[in-house]
Amino acid sequence: MSNDSVSGSCVGVSAPRYLSILTTTVSLGLTLVTVPGNSLICYAILKDPFHELRTPFTFLILSLAMTDLLVGILMDPISTVFHLSEALKIDLVDIRVLHISYFILSTASILSLGALTIDRYVAVIYPLKYKSYLSTKKCIYLSLVIWLVSIGLSMVYFKFGYIFYSLIFASTAVLLTFLVLLFVYVSIFNRLRKQVRSLSRQRASSTQANRVNKKKISSLKWEAKVTKALVLVLLAYILCFAPACIIIYVLNF
Repeated sequence: MSNDSVSGSCVGVSAPRYLSILTTTVSLGLTLVTVPGNSLICYAILKDPFHELRTPFTFLILSLAMTDLLVGILMDPISTVFHLSEALKIDLVDIRVLHISYFILSTASILSLGALTIDRYVAVIYPLKYKSYLSTKKCIYLSLVIWLVSIGLSMVYFKFGYIFYSLIFASTAVLLTFLVLLFVYVSIFNRLRKQVRSLSRQRASSTQANRVNKKKISSLKWEAKVTKALVLVLLAYILCFAPACIIIYVLNF
């Protein structure tokens, strides 16, 4: 099935009224959940009185939270208005505005998850060099690169249209990123397992050595918990994209 035939077959076809109302309700609900939740995360990090949360890792968390906050402030309200106008049969929002906001913010969110994965990878694989490899300043530059890539890549949408660019988005921002992140997480878990087992087998004679080993094991277990939490977030994120990606591939092939 060609892109032209798909695009042509959709001209003048509107969604059923009940579907537009359902999408409007879901978009409004997401706005009410996304904005307060991510606002609290941003507030907690920025207003931390002891500056204990101002680390490269928490800065990347802040970057992701701010991206998702923009989703709640911009994309979800645009989606709400668009689908409401669709249900009422009036033209209030250009669909291209909804498309481009979706592509830019979704790409930025996925790449931000990738940045968090890189942070965990360096923390586990190169713990002694972590501070030299990842500083707050470098994380700021990384966040800027993420936004430049997200905006630049999404501009291709205006060249190829929604159907074909959706295929590009699904194959790059979603699928390839997921495969890369999955590989990194597997590497992290294998490294953590080996380090914990190695430290557990050590039987140092001195009390001081035992204390050092206990601290190392405790630190590794903490890293494992953080990494597992990020894996759950990543899997939930991918599961949310899976239905759309399946439809995109069906439309293009």
